[in-house]
Amino acid sequence: MLICPVCESIYPTGTYDRCPQDGAPLYVFGEGEVRKLYEPGDRIGGKYEIIEEIARRGGAGRTFRARQTNLDREVELRILPADSLAKPGDQARFQREVETWGKLRSDFLVRLYDSGFTEDGAPYMALEYMPGGTLGQRLRIAGPLADAQLRVVAEHALKALDAAHQAGVLHRDISPDALVLGKRADGRPYCRLTGFGLAKLMDDMEDDPTAITMTGQVIGNPAYMAPETMMLGTLEPRTDLYSLGVTLYELASGRRPFVGDSLADLLAAHVRGTPTPLRQYRPDLEPALRIVIDRLLEREPNARFQTAGEAVVALQDELAAWPDADAGFAPAAPVALPGWHRPRQTPTWLPWLLITLGAIAVGVIVGVALA
Repeated sequence: MLICPVCESIYPTGTYDRCPQDGAPLYVFGEGEVRKLYEPGDRIGGKYEIIEEIARRGGAGRTFRARQTNLDREVELRILPADSLAKPGDQARFQREVETWGKLRSDFLVRLYDSGFTEDGAPYMALEYMPGGTLGQRLRIAGPLADAQLRVVAEHALKALDAAHQAGVLHRDISPDALVLGKRADGRPYCRLTGFGLAKLMDDMEDDPTAITMTGQVIGNPAYMAPETMMLGTLEPRTDLYSLGVTLYELASGRRPFVGDSLADLLAAHVRGTPTPLRQYRPDLEPALRIVIDRLLEREPNARFQTAGEAVVALQDELAAWPDADAGFAPAAPVALPGWHRPRQTPTWLPWLLITLGAIAVGVIVGVALA
């Protein structure tokens, strides 16, 4: 079923790309199913053996932990819907876009190792396997992130987007389920961006607003879409930044900034609504984080950060005045009482100034006494 966000007209799947009444992009929930129900032990592409199905980490299709037999390593195997590449030229575009993702190099992006087609024609991607769960899973189990964890996630996700955008790739499907947790050898946490199943090349000028896994309609999760994407089909770096703003708001508060009882209500909330201020849900949240999230969520694209790199610098500048905190992934602290403010750190030079002034005062008193 397709629905128009403007006039709320409903059309059968596969009939139109845009609403014939007003020209707005049509939206669809769900996705095509992979034809074969893959099970542990099945081999894919002659070199991947499925170990188990795991929760989907953004994007489309089904996700498995698998072993790449020729290299004896574990991978995340994403098998996309078999009808993903229905239009002429879709296979060439799929190859072009996964090759671009495969060339991305960043400590904050999940690596793409390989791609191909299953025995029944479904496209697949083999990704770097991350044993930690997604932030979406963590949010559902443990609740909102504390300030220290949100710092790490915000900075690393922005750096991931900066690397992708500089390589000419739009993510288009950012949500808590597209962010994966991990820990470095020294125990410090890091966050990586995955879920490029709906990615799009910025220089792909074909009249098709969709990506490598979907054709015919603008498809994605409307809960995280920028207003201009919903209304005009606009896809650019600033739309990714808006989606990240929605994601960070949810990770900070445990709820999304815009909700609706229906798809039309949800789309209208993004286009015309105003999110509840974060301080209402998290009065303890660092102002620096709140400022950055609020700007990412600006309805007008020109009011947001214009690039992920600019947002990284702004985040670092905003956080510079606040004391560092433990970056372990612990649950958020209990909500503080209204009116509570984080005590400011005493400047390191202040004690020395007081000591110096005290010494001068003592010297003056002693001098007067001796005179």
